[in-house]
Amino acid sequence: MTNQSKNVCVIGSGPSGLVAARELKREGHKVVVLEQNHDIGGQWLYDPNMIKFNTKVLYVGPLNYGVPSEDLKWVVRSKEKKREEVEQVFDAVVVATGHHSKPRFPCMQGMDTWRRKQMHSHIYRSPEPFRGEIVVVVGNSYSGQEISMELVKAAKELHKIWYTVNIDTLEEDGSAIFMDGSIIIADTILYCTGYNYSFPFLDTKGMVVVDDNRVGPLYEHTLPPLLAPPLSFIGIPKKILGLPFFESQGKWIAQLLSGKKALPSCEEMMKSIEEFYHSKEVVGIPKRFTHEIGAIGFEYCDKSAKYVGLPKLQEWRKELCILSLVNSCVNLETYRDSWNDDEKLQEALQSPYFTQLGVELEDPSLQNSN
Repeated sequence: MTNQSKNVCVIGSGPSGLVAARELKREGHKVVVLEQNHDIGGQWLYDPNMIKFNTKVLYVGPLNYGVPSEDLKWVVRSKEKKREEVEQVFDAVVVATGHHSKPRFPCMQGMDTWRRKQMHSHIYRSPEPFRGEIVVVVGNSYSGQEISMELVKAAKELHKIWYTVNIDTLEEDGSAIFMDGSIIIADTILYCTGYNYSFPFLDTKGMVVVDDNRVGPLYEHTLPPLLAPPLSFIGIPKKILGLPFFESQGKWIAQLLSGKKALPSCEEMMKSIEEFYHSKEVVGIPKRFTHEIGAIGFEYCDKSAKYVGLPKLQEWRKELCILSLVNSCVNLETYRDSWNDDEKLQEALQSPYFTQLGVELEDPSLQNSN
C-alpha cells in the first residue's frame, strides 16, 4: 500500500509529544507541534521549526462530524501570546498533554470553609514558606515522601497522613479532626494526592470522556474507537517506562495514519476495552487506576514494541530501572546523589543505543569487553 502523508497536529512538546512528532515525521507526515510554554519539555527536539511555542490550544473538534472516522478532519483553534486566535484544519490530532497539570484534590468535609492555607504539591517549591508552621501532608507516594523530608527540617510540626479518609472534618478555626477523634490545629494542609487527566480544549461530542480519572474508551490506552485513527492520545499510561513506550505509541500512530497498519473494527476494539475494564473490576482495582500499568510495565512495553517492529527493552535498561527504584525505596534521602549501578551504566554505554551518539565510556578498561 502506498504511504499516505497526513497533516498532523501534536498538542504538547513534552517527552511524549516530541517522540510522537519524530515518529510522524519519519513516516512522512507533515507535523505541527503546539506548545503553550516557551520551551520544549525534553531533549528529543529534531526540528525546532515544527514547534510553535507560547501557543495555547483553545479548541479541538471534528470539522465534518458524521463521516467515517478515517475521513474525519479536525479543527484546531489556538492563540499565540500577544496575537489573534488562529484556526487550522488537520487530518489528524495527537493529544500529548501529559497527566501532571491538573492537581487532584480529595473531597473532605469542611475543605471549602477551612480558612487556613491549603495547597497541592504541584505548586510546592521549597520548605522555607513553611518554616515554623504546623503542616499536615496528605499522601504518601513519592511526592509526599520527598516533600515531607524537606519540611521536617523547617516546620514546627509535621504530620503525615497516608489517606484522606483518615481526616473526618476540617473546621473553620484551623483544626483537622481525625477519624480516631484526635485533633491537630494546622497552619497548612499540603495535598500530595496526584493529578487528574484533563482536556478542556477537546470536543469529541461525548465520544471520549474522563470519568473518575479513566480516559475512555481508549483502545490500548491510545485510540478512541469511534474517532480513530485521526484522533489519538499518547502518554496516558502511568507507572511505565516512559520514553520507550512513547516511541512505540508514536510509531504505531504514524503507521496507522500512513496506512501501513490497520486497526481492528470498532466493535472489536470496544469489546477489547470492555474486557480490559472487566479484568480490572474483578480484582478490585478502582476505576481511577485504569491507566496504571504497574510493575514498571516491561511486558507491556515489549508487546507494544514488537507490534511496530521495534526491539524489546534492553536488559541493561530494565536492570537500571529496577536498581533505581530499589535505591529510592531503601535510600529515600540520598538516592538522587548516590547509586551503585556504575557497572550497569558502563554496559549501557557500550550498547548501540549510545555508541551511535558518540558517547565515550568513562572506564577505558570496559572498551573491549563483550
